[in-house]
Amino acid sequence: MKLIVTAAANKWFKNTYILQAGDGIKFYGKTVQPHNVKHSSRQGFSPEKDLGRATLIRKKDGINYHINFDDAWFFSGLVTLVDFHSGDEQPSFYFQREGSDSTMNESDFSAENVDAITSASSKFEDYWE
Repeated sequence: MKLIVTAAANKWFKNTYILQAGDGIKFYGKTVQPHNVKHSSRQGFSPEKDLGRATLIRKKDGINYHINFDDAWFFSGLVTLVDFHSGDEQPSFYFQREGSDSTMNESDFSAENVDAITSASSKFEDYWE
């Protein structure tokens, strides 16, 4: 699991939520009930300073972008890029399966290698026989 927040997305979060160093943004996945998962360009996020349940933290300009333990299943095995484009109302999320190359960065995300439909379920144990 890897998280990349671009400079444009960082600027949008800082301006929109008036964030200061030490503040944070929590990312979480959106699901469609009862058991459908959708890795799309629109995912959840909210301001959150508490890092007590964070399993992944990426700091950019003093802001703590993080994924909590409860949401780690959604991002597991993926590199998640959070970007913002002028004219959009909120940042976009792009997903790519993690490969053996752990040095992926923003330039590795292009239209032909982005996977925004990978699926998983936090309740996978319920389906075991």
